[in-house]
Amino acid sequence: MGIFLAGFGLMLQAQQPEAFSPAGKAFFARPDAAGVVQKADLALAKNGGAEALLEAARVRDGLLRFSESIPLYSRGMDEYPDDVRFPRFRGHRFLSTRRFDSAIADLKKASAMAPASFDVSYHLGLAYYLRGDYNHAAREYGRCLEMAALPRPDFLKGMPAGWRSCHGMDDDSRVALTEWAWRANRRAGKPDEAARMLGGISESMTVKENGSYLRTLLLYKGLRSVEATLLSPGEGNAAATVGYGVGLWQWFGGKKDEACQTWARVASDANWAAFGVIAAEREAGCRPAKKK
Repeated sequence: MGIFLAGFGLMLQAQQPEAFSPAGKAFFARPDAAGVVQKADLALAKNGGAEALLEAARVRDGLLRFSESIPLYSRGMDEYPDDVRFPRFRGHRFLSTRRFDSAIADLKKASAMAPASFDVSYHLGLAYYLRGDYNHAAREYGRCLEMAALPRPDFLKGMPAGWRSCHGMDDDSRVALTEWAWRANRRAGKPDEAARMLGGISESMTVKENGSYLRTLLLYKGLRSVEATLLSPGEGNAAATVGYGVGLWQWFGGKKDEACQTWARVASDANWAAFGVIAAEREAGCRPAKKK
């Protein structure tokens, strides 16, 4: 009976919302049909260590169970204070759960530990952006982009093996950072600086993972139409990424009603942890003009 009640209690706990939109919409985790959490927890109990702890947290992230992964990252920060991975990933999940101030605190700590990390810079700039601090976001992205033309040194402070560096940035990383840098500069009222960001963007770039960012950057350069840029909602996080960028393009092009409608569609996307969805939610004050 005790085991049954404990399991029932866990089931009820899993049904609690993981996050809420600014409008109060509740978001929930996915079911663990393959039992990956139990497997990771057994490995953690058997082996211990930073790697097993990270794995237990990361599998929960995959299921959007951030209320469980965030405490595991917190534990990692206590037990392994010199391991940049724990504040980096906890900061990311604070973004997922719309806690931007907490995300900034974690990611600033991670940046101090690994200042040349592409992923830390990307997420820290995003945290500033989502909080509405566009100047700080633009400066953070600019800092990383300035390193892009420099070769990667043999040693980089605090960088785990396999992590991407701002140094020697490939096209995939460049388009992701340039996209948010363009957005931040436009939002900060710096259209000339935003336009400068597009100088190295072309259709010939070698992009495998971040094609959604390249699509909108080509739109900003006038090389694609809105119709040729948008993706269908069934194309996952990429559709939200593209949709949010298209909304910005419409907004700054004077088509504010269309922008509001685009953002409303993106904000209703089922992929609630996607950055495009979170950014679209932040445009909550945007309302299409009423027709007379």
